[in-house]
Amino acid sequence: MQPSLAAGMRRMINTKLQPTRVKYIAPKDQIQMWRIVRGDEVYITSGKEKGKTGTVRKVLRSLNSLLISDRNMVTKHIRPQADDPTKSTKIQIEAPIHVSNVSLIDPQTRQPVRTHYRGVANEKTGKSERKRFVVGTEVEIPKPKADIAKYKMERVDSPKDTSPQNAREVTFIADINTPPFPSSSILDELRNPHSKFH
Repeated sequence: MQPSLAAGMRRMINTKLQPTRVKYIAPKDQIQMWRIVRGDEVYITSGKEKGKTGTVRKVLRSLNSLLISDRNMVTKHIRPQADDPTKSTKIQIEAPIHVSNVSLIDPQTRQPVRTHYRGVANEKTGKSERKRFVVGTEVEIPKPKADIAKYKMERVDSPKDTSPQNAREVTFIADINTPPFPSSSILDELRNPHSKFH
């Protein structure tokens, strides 16, 4: 067998064995109006996790898929790293689930339901707002609120982050007598030394 043909077959076999690979979705086929957002509790309607519920951890809009916490777990092999070439590990991660395989849960009956958006006037401002309702009923499924306190608690400044004191420091003062472009020496450094215009 030719070496190039053997390499091509290996690539094809490895591609089929990777469980986390998701097919490319063309922009025209991507969902434009999402009814499921991060933090929603959903019911899995098909697949190996059928009948289970979970919380949406991430919405992959470019792939029409979702990552659900502790659902559709697959094994990921981690290659040996530069600091320890002899050590390779296996980890369990969530694989994407297509959005057509999940349904939102009715907050009252706790059953999977179909939903649609409906315009509702805000009592305070009078403006129309789009809200999710169970099809054929007046039951609203509110969107989960972002946990800002948890985000602030988890966030840790790294050494590369700019401190607030440095960000507030004034480093440039505009002067009408100074042109708003670098000096000629800096321009000479940026200019191509091999150019005929140098």
